[in-house]
Amino acid sequence: MELILTLDVGTTSVKACLFDRQLRQTALTSREYALQTRGVCAEVEAQVYLDAAAQCILALPAEARARVCAVALTTQGETLLCVDRQGKALRPAIVWLDSRAEAQAARLAAALDRQRFYERTGLPELSGALPLAKLLWLREQEPESWARTDKFLLLEDYLMLWLTGRAVTEKSLLTSTGYFDLQSDDYWDEALALAELDRTRLPQALACGSIVGPVLPEVAEALGLPASACVVTGAMDQTAAALAAGCTRPGTLCETTGTAMVAAAFTAHPQFSEDHHVTIYRHAMPGAYLYLPISNTIGMSLRWFRDEFCRDLDGGYAALDRLAEQVPPGAQGVTFLPYLAGCVDPDNLPEASGGFYGLRLSSTRAACARAILEAAAFQLRDFLNMLSALGCTAQTVTSLGGGAGSALWMQIKADACRRPFHTLSTVQATSRGAAMLAAGALGWALHDAEEQTVYQPQAETADAYEEAYAAYRRVYEALYLQKG
Repeated sequence: MELILTLDVGTTSVKACLFDRQLRQTALTSREYALQTRGVCAEVEAQVYLDAAAQCILALPAEARARVCAVALTTQGETLLCVDRQGKALRPAIVWLDSRAEAQAARLAAALDRQRFYERTGLPELSGALPLAKLLWLREQEPESWARTDKFLLLEDYLMLWLTGRAVTEKSLLTSTGYFDLQSDDYWDEALALAELDRTRLPQALACGSIVGPVLPEVAEALGLPASACVVTGAMDQTAAALAAGCTRPGTLCETTGTAMVAAAFTAHPQFSEDHHVTIYRHAMPGAYLYLPISNTIGMSLRWFRDEFCRDLDGGYAALDRLAEQVPPGAQGVTFLPYLAGCVDPDNLPEASGGFYGLRLSSTRAACARAILEAAAFQLRDFLNMLSALGCTAQTVTSLGGGAGSALWMQIKADACRRPFHTLSTVQATSRGAAMLAAGALGWALHDAEEQTVYQPQAETADAYEEAYAAYRRVYEALYLQKG
């Protein structure tokens, strides 16, 4: 029985999964690694990624590895690496969280009209996290690294180079750079000129699900993979997850709640609205796109609350669920604003801060815990309203990520957003999306993931959530949107 191997390389861990011809997950291994942080800088030694990926693969059963016929990759966006002519990394990877290039981003933004930049790239803001700004930082601050670099790669590209010896990339990942033009479906030469970078120093851009070639013989031997195994371009993590969730036609929408919360809505005809600057990415499917509104710290907000105020509770996030269940909908009048690192959507407010509103002497930490869960649902409702204004209306929402494992949180989302939410039988949706792309490249039949649980909105909670959402909007607008 042939198998597909996927590698999902995230911010602090890598996962290796095996999938059979029915796209059922048959094995999973993972390894964690640490970010090197210093002020606004966040890096990972390039070899750490390769070592962790190799360890994950080698931890899979040898007999299963021997049946791998294809390898597919999915990674975070925006993480940038510099390699020489031999494919050796010249410095640590600059991770997507790194914001050292804000000054360079400001200069680039001054040279590129904001609306035009959005229409070209699908990115609402030119921030220091974008590889375009990081390239300019490298040229100015590390001229030796800049001069020695043969290819500037994203993380998926670097792993592809390791596996195949070819410097190639794929177009969903390129959307995270600031130098990929959605209109021409190619590198944007005007943006590259501002960074004084020739496109020959970038990898060849391929469609998602393209066969790149076989695994290098020496790599295949070291990893216990067949010499005949081919490597297939995958998709950026959020794009791969949307594919696995069935977000592949008009009216389909999914959301992933983990460290951040990201909604993904399918569109074939993106609107670059001046009123709603929503991130727009290339889908893994040809001719399709995704709207991607984001809440950048909702998961981190819950972790912050757990670590700072609930250290006495055993059971991790399940203990927070049990705590929040003690409080009825509306969180006893407590409203939480989850902007612990600014607000991305529905309004770009980088200076926004978070906090609890409506606290009284009778307020409990249980009410605060529930208020955090409800804040995510209210943000998601804002996203759904914004997407509806752009012509994307979904009757149901597919939930992915760690948040989908909380029955309480899922019910809160369904109740607050007044529509059904459902989870999938597969836990590793991002890996499954990459496997689907490999299966398509191999000519295999594609199988949709099965629904696991459906959460229907409860009529008896409607009034309570309408009042709580209205309170959330009043506080949000008073703090962030009122002028003067």
